[in-house]
Amino acid sequence: MRVVVVDLDGVDGADLALERAYERAAALDDGATPATTYARDVRAPGDADGFIGDGATAAMASRTCARAWTALRAGGTVIARGGDAARDAAVLAGFADVVVDATRGVVRGTKPAWARGTAFSLKSRAVRVVTADAGWGADADVDDELIDESALLTELDVNSTAVKYDDCDVGAGKKACKNCTCGRAEAEAAEESANAKSEETFVSACGNCALGDAFRCAGCPYLGQPAFKDTDAVGTKVELDLGDDL
Repeated sequence: MRVVVVDLDGVDGADLALERAYERAAALDDGATPATTYARDVRAPGDADGFIGDGATAAMASRTCARAWTALRAGGTVIARGGDAARDAAVLAGFADVVVDATRGVVRGTKPAWARGTAFSLKSRAVRVVTADAGWGADADVDDELIDESALLTELDVNSTAVKYDDCDVGAGKKACKNCTCGRAEAEAAEESANAKSEETFVSACGNCALGDAFRCAGCPYLGQPAFKDTDAVGTKVELDLGDDL
């Protein structure tokens, strides 16, 4: 099993033990560089079990685990003893599968088999295309017949909606001009003729036409005119008494 065991009882002792471990690994591998070829079980001198001391600080553990990472080949294992400081240092150094043995106070971590900066290709999940049913009776091969917009309206609809403008200079009185060509003059003449004819043939049905607007019917032709005597002929001059009644 590939193991590096480092003594962290003191700063100087840790550095010295790790340097000796490097030298021993190089000697065993015939002078090869420990950072690339080291894969042996190396135990630092001073502690038969090679455990890290509990008094190691976070800075000491971090520096030593970083150097142990450099010495190990991919797949190598580091064993440390130092509680939370050793565990955190191993994780920050890059070791994977860091396991803490609470009974013995041992922290074990493994250097991953992959190198830093290695690219991995992720499998792209195939996109499932869901096609929705167009519904009953839908046929993509059938061309819909286009409707001509001009055929939607008949000639009667067009003529009924056409706006007719008067050519008369209509003022507040809405009277036709002298040179009327829009038909307003003819309409006014016909209306006046009908009113005159109705007045000539008018016979009061209520008998209150002469009393004034307060007593006249809604359709009375005398609406708006002053009261008059029954004997007065229609259209004659009406004289009003403006004298004081008191």
